[in-house]
Amino acid sequence: MIETIEFQKMQYRVREIKLPNLGEVLISTTSLNDALLKNGKYVSNDALAIDEQIFYFVNEREITFSNKKLINLVSTQVL
Repeated sequence: MIETIEFQKMQYRVREIKLPNLGEVLISTTSLNDALLKNGKYVSNDALAIDEQIFYFVNEREITFSNKKLINLVSTQVL
C-alpha cells in the first residue's frame, strides 16, 4: 500500500516492504531525497529525521511497482 509523508508542505510517496534478512523497511521516492538534501547536507533536523526512517529511494514510477517487483528491485540494488 502506498502512503505519504509530508515534508515542507509537500506530500511524498512511501511504501513499506519486507526484505529478506532485513524485515520491514520504508521505501520512498528520489524526489523526497532531493528535498531533504541541499549541496549534500540536510536542509533541517526534520530532514535528517525523515531520512533516517527511509531505507532506500526509488523513482516515481518504481514506487508504484507490485510488492514482488519492488522487493526484487531493491534487493538487487542494495543486498
